[in-house]
Amino acid sequence: MQKIKSLNWSGFLSIIKCCMIGILTTLIGLIIFAVILKFVDLSTNIIGYVNDAIKAVSIFVMLFCIKKTNGDKLILKSIFAGLLYAVLSLIVFAILNKGFSFNLTILYDILFALIVSVIVAIIINLLYKKNA
Repeated sequence: MQKIKSLNWSGFLSIIKCCMIGILTTLIGLIIFAVILKFVDLSTNIIGYVNDAIKAVSIFVMLFCIKKTNGDKLILKSIFAGLLYAVLSLIVFAILNKGFSFNLTILYDILFALIVSVIVAIIINLLYKKNA
C-alpha cells in the first residue's frame, strides 16, 4: 500500500504570513504615496503606474520572505502566492472602500500579480544562484 503524503501546513502558513507582509507593504506604500499626493499634483496616468510599482515592490517583498522561510520550488509557490496576494488585496481594499464591484480591473490585478510573481521568482532564483 502506498503512503499518503501529508500536507505541509507549516509551509502553507508561512506563505500566508508572507502574503500578509506583502499586503502590509502595499498599504504602507499607498499611505506614503497618498501623503506625497497631498503636496504634489500628479496626472492620473502616473498615479496608476505608481500603484502598479507599489504592488510589484510588495510582491518582491512577499516572495523574498517566502524564499527566506521556505525556499524550495519558489516559482510554483509564487503562482499560488501571487493569486493569494491578489485575492487578499481585493478583499482588503473592498473592505476599505466599503464596497465591491466586479469589473475588468479585478482581472487585470489578478493577472498582474501572477505575472509579476513569476518574474520576481525567476529573478530571486537567479540572484540566489549567482550568490551561491
